[in-house]
Amino acid sequence: MAKLEIQIQMRKMIKPSTPTPNHLRSLKLSFFDQGAPRLYVPILFHYLPTGECNRELGIIEKCEKLQNSLAETLTSFYPLAGRFMEDKFLIHCNDVGVEYVESKVNMNLAEFLRRGPKIELLDDLLPEMDQSSSPLLGVQVNLFNCGGLVMGIQISHIIADAFTLATFLNEWANTSLTGTTKDCLPSFGHLSSLFPPRVISAGPQFSLPSIEGPKIITKRFVFDAFAIANLKDRINPSTAIFTRVVVVMSLIWKVLMGISSAKHGHSRDSSFVFPINLRGKSKLSSLEHAQGNFYVTVAATLEANEMRRELHEFVNAIGSTARNTSLSIGKAASVDEIMSLSINCGTEIINKFVQGDAIDIYPSTSWCRFPWYEADFGWGKPMWVSSVGKTFEVISLFDTKDGDGIEAWVSLKENDMLEFERDTQILASTAFDSSIWIK
Repeated sequence: MAKLEIQIQMRKMIKPSTPTPNHLRSLKLSFFDQGAPRLYVPILFHYLPTGECNRELGIIEKCEKLQNSLAETLTSFYPLAGRFMEDKFLIHCNDVGVEYVESKVNMNLAEFLRRGPKIELLDDLLPEMDQSSSPLLGVQVNLFNCGGLVMGIQISHIIADAFTLATFLNEWANTSLTGTTKDCLPSFGHLSSLFPPRVISAGPQFSLPSIEGPKIITKRFVFDAFAIANLKDRINPSTAIFTRVVVVMSLIWKVLMGISSAKHGHSRDSSFVFPINLRGKSKLSSLEHAQGNFYVTVAATLEANEMRRELHEFVNAIGSTARNTSLSIGKAASVDEIMSLSINCGTEIINKFVQGDAIDIYPSTSWCRFPWYEADFGWGKPMWVSSVGKTFEVISLFDTKDGDGIEAWVSLKENDMLEFERDTQILASTAFDSSIWIK
């Protein structure tokens, strides 16, 4: 497939349709925002053409609707139109706006998706964020020749986790679809009032790997419902927790651990790292819809030994880590106890990373069960919601459109990816870079 021919048609800042009141102009960030990585989180929504009689007019109407509804939605999600002030660790909600781009892509969307898109091309469909003006949110509407479109979103992790992004996108979609906004306003500032930032004592520090390191390759592997059912059949029925997400994570970890053992000639301590959404898990019911970052990152760990590892051992390690963390949050009797648990988890993760090459660490995230496929802006729900390539090692999980399967976006060093994609367990359980079901 040839490189995408993309022409930027328009670039502008979209501001809230109603100015933010003075008493909301300064949003303090929380302890959980403090630990968020300083990067933009990407996601792509792919929409096939809807068959308008006048395609050109239909495209114009779509874009006008998107811009107007975005401005309306930003009135409620006003921090996204502000700017992050690192020195004061707050968002200045000054209504400067979010980055909005429209582009023309010289290709039909069905052609782009039919055989499975080249992942390296997906990044071209995202807005290039202008670091000098530091917008917290960027939107790029990519218009294909056929009338289909792909909406690329980038949001700063300092203000949003997956829950917050999903809440915003579905409110925006609802506003575009119905022309009205919901009465229930998002809860900003509640987390920072309960969990203010803390000065962390001196100790090991961790930052994302430099992009100057080994080349990272991202590939997409699809575990359909049948494959996941077969994996579950392999697990000892006495195993307590084996959701489809845990099962897929466990198989990936098992394969990666095998690759490491073969490469080093012996097994090594290994950790699989993943975030847990804290909403709905604590006794503080007011936090169920809190906006911002509200998650804790945990590590399931298996120590090195020469024994053969079965899939259920990985399932037990991940499942028990998730379960025990959730139970601890649920038992926490105070805000301080929740904060202490989070600090302890963060310290554990950092201590693992600073060991360098002495231990294998596999960061991951799951965006499954979030309502990405409900994002109907007025021309139907997306036929595909995708990630993009990464510049660092990570495993990202997404629902398939039917909600029963899982897409694993695996980013590994080039040599490790060669071993991963030809592993017999992966080949038996996935459709590597399969089509997006376009006939």
